[in-house]
Amino acid sequence: MQNNFLRTTKNILFHLLLLCIIGSSQAYAQSKHTHEHGKGKLEITIDKNGAIGKLKMPLEALVGFERIPKSEAEQNAINTLNQKLLKPASLFIVNKEAECNPKMIENRIVRDANGKHADLDYQFDFNCSKPAVIKQMTIALFAEFKRIKEIKVESVGPSGQKSSTAKPQSNLISF
Repeated sequence: MQNNFLRTTKNILFHLLLLCIIGSSQAYAQSKHTHEHGKGKLEITIDKNGAIGKLKMPLEALVGFERIPKSEAEQNAINTLNQKLLKPASLFIVNKEAECNPKMIENRIVRDANGKHADLDYQFDFNCSKPAVIKQMTIALFAEFKRIKEIKVESVGPSGQKSSTAKPQSNLISF
């Protein structure tokens, strides 16, 4: 009876260890893919007031480098980016019928521990007079930032959840 208990315990421990290894490798694989130059992720939530967007993008795609600026030209590139981010309506265009008033909520540069990689975390809000008629958004980032190759878009709203990929030649997202 004690041998069965030990065998069962060993079997359970083996499976738990296996699950930990599989889970760790999947988490590692996902973490490796969260920072790909030229590729970003956009989450959009459409609610009763309008649309809220969260963009995560490698800084390299926006200014050409990720490290802390070393020159006046690099600092100017960051300053120019910050100025552009103040105007989300020039970067994300919602159909006019929704009568939206866009504003930036947050703009942060997040650097990794060793300073080799940095991402832009950007959040914006479109407060709309007619949010029920939000049907599409044009992602104008591609015209402004030529290093952006694609943006994975996850959206959720009254018509459900959708996933798509926007690219320079196909930058219109429908909700």
